[in-house]
Amino acid sequence: MASDLRRAIAAALACAALGCAACERSRVEDSAVDRFPASKDELDFLDALGNQVVVTNDDALHGLLMFADGTDLSTSFEGRVAVAKRKEWIPSSWDRPADESAQVGWMSVAACRVLNIKGGLTMRLTGPTPRYATKELVFMQVLPLRTENQSLSGREYVDFLNRLNRFQRDGKALALAERQETQSGAGVIPAGAPNQLLDQSSVEFGLPNNAFSLPQPPAPEPAEEP
Repeated sequence: MASDLRRAIAAALACAALGCAACERSRVEDSAVDRFPASKDELDFLDALGNQVVVTNDDALHGLLMFADGTDLSTSFEGRVAVAKRKEWIPSSWDRPADESAQVGWMSVAACRVLNIKGGLTMRLTGPTPRYATKELVFMQVLPLRTENQSLSGREYVDFLNRLNRFQRDGKALALAERQETQSGAGVIPAGAPNQLLDQSSVEFGLPNNAFSLPQPPAPEPAEEP
């Protein structure tokens, strides 16, 4: 009996250790915002993010502040956190590190507050929470399939901002906009597709016209006269 108890305790401790390891998030040294913190360097910031494995909390706050306000007046991560708390993007107890991979949940809350996305009945009653804001943006095809505790790559985050920009411009869920555009003959790549990232919306976000452009079909040959 004692040996069985010892084995059970050992198994529980091993599971707890694995759980703690699974909770550890990725960290990025010298992320995009560290190199390009000024709003005037927005294009360089977005370009640097495209090569980053994950978007950090500092990167995500900088990008969302520029999207929401047109500029980021904060000169430090602490300043960005203070602004985000005032805007109720993150709770007052939020204390995550600057270089840690950003959780999709708080970014979704921020996006729903910026664009006044109401969501379904639960979100209307409780306000945007990480779980339900994430589910809403996945449903709207603004986000690829993620849970609130997962992360975005740098390229996925740039696409996330582009899709928020499209929603702000069109005032409708991208799922509806895509059906309408497809019916009119214009194909739209869904969120999470391999070539979604900067291809379709790079011009909207101020990138060069030829940035990440899809190959064009060859021009039709002229018909021969009889």
